[in-house]
Amino acid sequence: MISDNLIDIQRRIDSALEESGRKPDSCTLVGVSKTKPLSQIREAFNSGLRDFGENYVEEFVSKYREYSPSELNYHFMGRLPTKKVRKIVGNSSLIHSVSSLKLAKKVDFVAGEEGMVQKVLIQVNQGDESSKSGFSIDLGYYFEELISLSNINILGLMTIPPFSEPARPFFVSLRKLRDKLESQFNIKLPYLSMGMSGDFEEAIEEGSTHVRIGTSIFGKR
Repeated sequence: MISDNLIDIQRRIDSALEESGRKPDSCTLVGVSKTKPLSQIREAFNSGLRDFGENYVEEFVSKYREYSPSELNYHFMGRLPTKKVRKIVGNSSLIHSVSSLKLAKKVDFVAGEEGMVQKVLIQVNQGDESSKSGFSIDLGYYFEELISLSNINILGLMTIPPFSEPARPFFVSLRKLRDKLESQFNIKLPYLSMGMSGDFEEAIEEGSTHVRIGTSIFGKR
């Protein structure tokens, strides 16, 4: 089942890229494997999936320790308490959910202690929802300080649109915010992490480089 689901999802990703005039392979499929057993991660990996997303620190650590072949990339995309940063830095190929200046500074500090540079995305809470973490749309106010942190490599932005509203306007808004930050601070932010099982094709049409797909690959939780 997982193998068939992956074939279908990748076909839809390829189609959305082609219809958008984008290059093949310009969008990474991240399989959201939170709460799923290692047996399903192995099955997906053996079917060709290489990028997996986890939301919970302890589950991330457990899976990373038990199953981490060299070609597998674990992404962390959930709430990351500052006191648990050390468990994620260096083990996650990309942290999607840097949601505050305090957290960014902590990731930077730990990465510095480890003698490395951690790749991250800045989470933007566009709907200003109290149930979600993230910077407000006025991210530019903090960005000069964020990009001054030498042990994190900010590669782009991530968002989760409000579930009660159409997603596309939020995808457009995130892309425009990225473009504005690139122009204002003369930097490159090549990654946009946006789009899930119900809206990833729209996200790709609006420039997503990482779609986070769980249910359509692994089934309902």
